[in-house]
Amino acid sequence: MNRPIRIGLIAEGEAELGVSIPYIKPEDGGKIIERKNEGALHTLIRRELKTAGLPDCNFVQRHPSSSESKCFKRRTGHSVLDPKYLAQVVISWKPEEVDMILIVVDADDNLSQRQRDLERALNKIRDNHLDVNEQPINDRSAGGLAIKNFETWLLADTQTVSKILGVELEQFENLEDLDGTKDILEQAITESTDLSEESNNQRPLQIRWDLAFQIDLAIIKTCCPNGYAAFTKYLIAAAKVVAEINS
Repeated sequence: MNRPIRIGLIAEGEAELGVSIPYIKPEDGGKIIERKNEGALHTLIRRELKTAGLPDCNFVQRHPSSSESKCFKRRTGHSVLDPKYLAQVVISWKPEEVDMILIVVDADDNLSQRQRDLERALNKIRDNHLDVNEQPINDRSAGGLAIKNFETWLLADTQTVSKILGVELEQFENLEDLDGTKDILEQAITESTDLSEESNNQRPLQIRWDLAFQIDLAIIKTCCPNGYAAFTKYLIAAAKVVAEINS
């Protein structure tokens, strides 16, 4: 039986990565993230691998860069696309720590620029993802661009989101062209009584995580063809390479 695929996941922040970010001790770099500390994006990826009949996966914590080590805080936002930062992070992962590397960022209102940035980032990842012979690995990485943001993916299955949150939402059309999806989801979470017993600031993250377990993956692909569907295509292609190697 194939062992779990070890994934190094780079994304913008807590909405995607849950409590596994932003704070981390340097000694935890390269270790598997406990599932209780994962977030919504981890869950969507794991579900996609399962749907494709691929092995389960574990997510591996980043090694902190020199600047992150000083403040114990992970870089967030689209600055994770910075080539110098990516080179430090990717080359710090040992070959035995990660099988594949993923990067997911928001397009926001800068689609063309983010597409170029993501392409450069993937090239930098592939240049610095090295095998045991210190040779670049070109076929075990993938990038995703959330159009316009990660919340758009979570909002795509509007019917399920409305049911879980107990908040009436209109059926959106042309979701990837819609402004304000992040605000729409945040307002729905604010109005919802779901997890109302959670009074701390982790409630919005927990709700996003719960949504990721239940929303329909096929609907996300249909509503977000240029973002989510494209990302999952590249994700599955890279994961199949890893699964074949590990079998």
